[in-house]
Amino acid sequence: MTILGFAVLAILLPFAVASPSPHIHSRNNNDVPIIDLGYAKYQGVFDSLNNVTSYLGMRYAAPPTGELRFRAPQAPANDDGVVQQANANPIPCFQAVMGTAPTNPLEAINKRQSVMEMETEDCLFLNTYFPGDTVPTEPLPVLVWIHGGGYTEGDALMFNGSDLMTEAHNEIVLVIIQYRLGLFGFLPGSEVKENGDLNAGILDQHFALRWIQSHISKFGGDPTKVTIWGESAGAGSAIQHIVAQDGQTSPQLFRGAITSSTSLPSQYLYNDTVPELLYSEIVAQTNCNSVANSLACLRSVDANTLGAINANITAGGFFGTFVFGPVVDGTFIKQRPIESLKQGKVNGKAILAITNTNEGHIFVNQYNPMSASVYASMLFPKFGPRQAEQTAELYANLGTPIEQNNLIMGDSIFICPTFYLLSAFPKNAWKVPIPPAHHGQDIIYYFTSQPGGPPFNNTQFLEAFQGGFLAFVVSQNPNDKIAPTVTPPWELYSEANTVMLFNKTFDNNTDPLDDGTSDSTGTKVEVEKVRGPSSVDNVNAVPIIDLGYAKYQGVFDSLNNVTNYLGIRYAAPPTANAEPIPCFQAGDGIAPTNPLEAITKRQSATETEDCLFLNTYFPGSTVPTKPLPVLVWIHGGGYVGGDAAQFTGSDLMTEAHNEIVLVIIQYRLGVFGFLPGSEVKENGELNAGLRAGSVLQHIVARDGQTSPQLFRGAMTSSTFLPSQYLYNDTVPELLFSEVVTQTNCTSAADALACLRSVDANTLGTINANIGLEGFFGTFLFVPVVDGSFIRQRPTESLKQGKVNGKALLSITNTNEGTVFVNQADPMNASVYASMLFPNLGSQEANQAAQLYADLGTPLVQNDLIMGDSIFICPTFYLLSAFPQTSWKVPIPPATHGEDVEYYFTSQGTPSFNNTQFLQAFQGGFMAFVVSQNPNDKVAPTITPSWELYSVANTEMLFNRTVGDEPDIQATPIPNDQLSRCNFWESVGALTGQ
Repeated sequence: MTILGFAVLAILLPFAVASPSPHIHSRNNNDVPIIDLGYAKYQGVFDSLNNVTSYLGMRYAAPPTGELRFRAPQAPANDDGVVQQANANPIPCFQAVMGTAPTNPLEAINKRQSVMEMETEDCLFLNTYFPGDTVPTEPLPVLVWIHGGGYTEGDALMFNGSDLMTEAHNEIVLVIIQYRLGLFGFLPGSEVKENGDLNAGILDQHFALRWIQSHISKFGGDPTKVTIWGESAGAGSAIQHIVAQDGQTSPQLFRGAITSSTSLPSQYLYNDTVPELLYSEIVAQTNCNSVANSLACLRSVDANTLGAINANITAGGFFGTFVFGPVVDGTFIKQRPIESLKQGKVNGKAILAITNTNEGHIFVNQYNPMSASVYASMLFPKFGPRQAEQTAELYANLGTPIEQNNLIMGDSIFICPTFYLLSAFPKNAWKVPIPPAHHGQDIIYYFTSQPGGPPFNNTQFLEAFQGGFLAFVVSQNPNDKIAPTVTPPWELYSEANTVMLFNKTFDNNTDPLDDGTSDSTGTKVEVEKVRGPSSVDNVNAVPIIDLGYAKYQGVFDSLNNVTNYLGIRYAAPPTANAEPIPCFQAGDGIAPTNPLEAITKRQSATETEDCLFLNTYFPGSTVPTKPLPVLVWIHGGGYVGGDAAQFTGSDLMTEAHNEIVLVIIQYRLGVFGFLPGSEVKENGELNAGLRAGSVLQHIVARDGQTSPQLFRGAMTSSTFLPSQYLYNDTVPELLFSEVVTQTNCTSAADALACLRSVDANTLGTINANIGLEGFFGTFLFVPVVDGSFIRQRPTESLKQGKVNGKALLSITNTNEGTVFVNQADPMNASVYASMLFPNLGSQEANQAAQLYADLGTPLVQNDLIMGDSIFICPTFYLLSAFPQTSWKVPIPPATHGEDVEYYFTSQGTPSFNNTQFLQAFQGGFMAFVVSQNPNDKVAPTITPSWELYSVANTEMLFNRTVGDEPDIQATPIPNDQLSRCNFWESVGALTGQ
């Protein structure tokens, strides 16, 4: 048996995709123009690589704090006249995300730290870019980018403005704005109407647009030629500005708009039942319900406390929805946006709209399908039985229940609002559908410097795709091309409901198509067929497996010639044959029913404490008569996230040419699986989650004396070894005390017994809350040294050769640390090392700083310290413990998690989608599963002979040439990498590894 584990932080931000900060190649900063805004002077930075000057982090409004909280933005105060350097991205507004506290909270874990400015209430800043190194003398069209994120997350630093500048051939001026999010920007209710300002986040955007009218000319922009462009909630924001003041905004703040995946969820009247419930819930959670002026009380609440409440309430949202968003306020937004659009009451003169074919997919729980009527009622809680049944009838013939759910979400929230928008501009509207993309997959085609690059990286396609949008910015007509492209003439949407289809042919050539359709919606709907009941044979023919304690009958997948048994219980009474329900996670927006009727209750039928299930797959439709090698997949997620449902087992079966049996397991996570402390040691079981998962821990389990041996070999992808303290160390005891405190179990004689009596949903919420406290990119609930199962620090067991198993194949990505480091807040190396490992002394922290001093900027050093210490070096310790039978694979220049799509190819198209490369990459791993040697190929590949790691510290490098050909070769590991790992090994007693 071979076990394969992958440690990955799998948090999918449905409306926002992270990207690196711009790469600044500056000349002497004294040469960059100083812009006087009247209230402040800013000096930017010239990027010679892209020939763009950027002004990052300019304040456009006063801090919305204190008495200005929940009010419309105000003009900034005049500063002292000192020139401010606009060379760093602004600090993000408070978000509903986890694990982003800027300092290690282990000394006082109950406090949500934000003093290092990871998130802040004072966040009303913008970035501006103009071409060249001097202010353009001829005024240029202006593009304003409004980020998405469900009105609860997102920021300016996620988007590299130079991407859009390059695509526009430097013929525009660009502005990227931030605005208040969540309850800070969208607190609803009549109390806010009376004593504050509703839709503060939209008013922030409006204020930024007015700032552009006043100041953009100083940057070379033409205030009469402004185009706004938003994605998802950013596109929803664009709708708000289009219908603002019933189309009577004066002066007009923009002439055209581009919307990508227009998001228009329920937008209630400000004093409707739902908004009032939200307001009441916030007042209750802040203990402001007993005061005469609840809004004044909310203004006095600490911002970090409000930030935590913001995240908690968002976590209660029905799967795929966001609780906070715009309301109809009666002044700025005078009626429901659809009514304004139908009446033609709009600002602006032209619209270009983009949708992805499968917009709804990622916002629907793919493993908890509902009937169409039930799902519609959950999505829109004001629906009556009649409307719900009408919906069910409309979608009845459009596939399985899950496909109907996907379509209802996609149509109602994203695609149909786009058509309403287009119809409001009958003479100046163009439409682009993108098949078969999911929500958000178009972003990387606008911001191409984001990790991985566009999956269809075809130059003609990119020039055509981007060219139409940027032509619209310049002239308000996508046909007025900035440069020649292969795109045919764009027809107006009003001409026979025509859309410009951007696709590719089967042989990966460009296929932009002017697609006139005859149906009433004006779009060609292509439903994504998921592998499920639609591709299975008669279930009665599938073998029944008797486990002694239960009998299970699986499902035969004829498409892949695989039989799968999903949701087999391995630790308690059995259930049916559906996918297992995930263990409790520290995620957001996952409740299975709409909580608006009782918002204080964290609904979690899509997460459960009863989650110890596994999925099993074998080839063919009958049980193999010849025993096959077994592969066990253990999901990652920082010990706080992940589940079996994320992974399609038939992917690995296909790559192994159906020569294996596969098992995918779930295990307890977070506080449920990794509650530490001496109390647990005495009256429970430490490392409960490890009784199922984590490869490295099983290799060192019982000091290598597990009997009988449970596996013969192991594969590790991005080996994850954070601090692993002794169970009764200060840090684990602090964690236990914090859980006890948050559950009100401090006064109980038996704290652990009290914890066992706490409602699982309450513990699930506390699990998520404490996860919020973690230093950026770290996880608080992880394995400990328990003295019995894990007897000493894993690195000690590895050094002593006390290991289970006989062979190892390990994979690392070159840039493992990047996604776990705040790219907007670099620290010097000694400070960062101390934050990452709070037991590290000043001498060791300074040694780390010296070791990384010549390896780039502080941010690059932070990335390397995180990547080396937690991921890459532990992999080398593992390899050294198997000197005769270990192999190593590095993947440049990938970041953490980018290799997953090369194993599970149905998750998305691999970035380098080359057949020879994929066969070689996957073939080595599957050969190892079958024979414990990657050289014993299951099928011929181009991979040369694999050398053992022990042979001159050799690794098999999988790369590609500049000409996009596979480049696979054995190569020695750089000595400086091994030297850095020697240092981290030497301080293992302090790092807890």
